[in-house]
Amino acid sequence: MSLRRQSRIVAMQMLYQIQLTNAPVPVVMEQFWQSHDTSAKLRPFAVELVEGTTSHLEVIDELLQNTSKNWKLHRMPVVDLSILRCAAYEILYLSDIDPATSINEAVEIAKIYSTPDSPKFINGVLDNIEKK
Repeated sequence: MSLRRQSRIVAMQMLYQIQLTNAPVPVVMEQFWQSHDTSAKLRPFAVELVEGTTSHLEVIDELLQNTSKNWKLHRMPVVDLSILRCAAYEILYLSDIDPATSINEAVEIAKIYSTPDSPKFINGVLDNIEKK
């Protein structure tokens, strides 16, 4: 598994924890690093994703709400929401990453961590964001 995918998974896990606990980002990060044996090499990208996503959360959530047909954000599985937020941040703010790569990575992570229907849903939402 690539270093970037591992970073994306870590970011998704942190965003999940932030959503469930409403704990401050630095607290969640510190607890995560202390309780998980992760390579120091994957930390910079994971931190960039978490800090970037949370700092642009209002814009990202509005966009997700407008592009996820018939779904309210509070009704989405938290894993899916965390994956969507992270990938949307990449698409919107990280111009050095091809949006197709961000979408594909999100779908692959959803295949591992979410429901059987989630990859298709995530692909559709992110594809709509990429087209806007």
